Amino acid sequence: MTLAGPDGHSSRQKRARVLLAVIGVLLIAVVTAFIFADAGSNWSVPPEAKTLVNPVPMDAPTIAAGKAVYEDRCANCHGESGDGKGREAWKYLVKPADFTDLSKMSTRTDGELFWKITVGRKPMPSFESKLSDDERWMVVNYIRTFARPSALTNSPDSHPQ
Repeated sequence: MTLAGPDGHSSRQKRARVLLAVIGVLLIAVVTAFIFADAGSNWSVPPEAKTLVNPVPMDAPTIAAGKAVYEDRCANCHGESGDGKGREAWKYLVKPADFTDLSKMSTRTDGELFWKITVGRKPMPSFESKLSDDERWMVVNYIRTFARPSALTNSPDSHPQ
């Protein structure tokens, strides 16, 4: 004989539902932890990408062109001033890069920046099919302007200004 509760369900059915709910919550927690762990991991750039040399000269016209692309495609997340605090940055677990951070920017090659713009990584999209190679290199030139010029002299493949 199965005893039914006031709503007509047996205690066995209630326990089964509670157990399924607990399993569901645990599954969601595990998947979420996995996603967050991956999102926080190092974004490794292949060695061959690090050695890419920017073929676009770093001059006023290319910087201006890079600025136009940056403002259209990047500023919402990375910020108008390149500080990583764009109006949409709050939406993402992985915070956008801060291009004003001298210590980080001085260790990044143009090839690394180009590769990251090209390939993307969630939540940042890939721009390989959205921007030409030259446009991506011009964005690299423009984001270099956010860090102090002294950072550029220490960059392995920096261009004279």
